[in-house]
Amino acid sequence: MSRRLFNTSPVARTLALLACFGTVPAALAESTYGYAAAGAGTVTATARVNLSVTVPKLILLRIGSANAVVDTASWTVGASIPAGPTVPVNGNNTAVNWNGAAPTLTASASPAALNVFAWTNATTGTINCALGAWSQAGGPANANFTVTVTGTLAHPGANLGACASAGFTSNTLLSGTWQYVLGGTPGTWAAGVYTNVVTYTATGV
Repeated sequence: MSRRLFNTSPVARTLALLACFGTVPAALAESTYGYAAAGAGTVTATARVNLSVTVPKLILLRIGSANAVVDTASWTVGASIPAGPTVPVNGNNTAVNWNGAAPTLTASASPAALNVFAWTNATTGTINCALGAWSQAGGPANANFTVTVTGTLAHPGANLGACASAGFTSNTLLSGTWQYVLGGTPGTWAAGVYTNVVTYTATGV
């Protein structure tokens, strides 16, 4: 390496060494100049800088408990035998003063309401629901399950038999409670345990 290189400034030597290895950073700025040979008038030079901000797209949905806990809304159906009325108890061959009228079957009170939350910064946010197949036939219909809503997050459909995509406001926290209410006529349902899963999907476009 020549003595001339070492007689230059440290910055110049550094740039020269980087050039040898092809590692001089590329210039990213814009440069222009203004020039007037007569030395009079106004000269200008402009340079531009591009600005870029990347915001990630995020969507959040919570129905009931947080994390991986899946809440269960459950009901039991009780029976009453007329004319007493008599509430049956477990057992066989139990005497009863039955008057021959049909028994009354009634679903228990609705389970506690679930806390619900949704948020997205996507341009368009929607939420929908889908009910799977029942564990067995003969029980309540999907439409027998209505949802009572409080707060700002609407349920996507008046009942679980009418699930439909519903939009929600972007960049705004929506929250409230959903309480599932079982209707229908329990006296027309066959005996058994009926289970199903309703899946809610929030989508940001």
